Amino acid sequence: MTDAIFSGVGFWATDMPSAASRPASGQGFAMSSAEMRAMLKKAGIQKDTIVEQMRAAEGLSQAKPPAEEPVSRQAVLGPNGVNEAGRYYQGHLQYQLDYYLELIRRLSQALGITEAADRNAADSTKTIKGSLE
Repeated sequence: MTDAIFSGVGFWATDMPSAASRPASGQGFAMSSAEMRAMLKKAGIQKDTIVEQMRAAEGLSQAKPPAEEPVSRQAVLGPNGVNEAGRYYQGHLQYQLDYYLELIRRLSQALGITEAADRNAADSTKTIKGSLE
């Protein structure tokens, strides 16, 4: 899914030797390595914020009705209820997380720092999946 977000789009640092190897399509983002590192830092901070929001949002999809009567049950468990809205919100956050993980991976790759980025992405995914189970 995330590959589709950046499909056919390259990232390259204009002041690095790898800048000569731009994608054949020429489409993408070109910036200095300093600009790229700044963007990478901001993307990492945003990814961490989204991970925190995902943990907090977990309760929104698992709410219990305050009373065992039809109106309370419907408000929490029914269509457009609290739990359904919570699941939708979690899905939205997952989409954002996937976007930032892919952005971080591609920026890191363009800067030649793929190993650390891959490890961080794997750790984030494990942490989130562990907290949602």
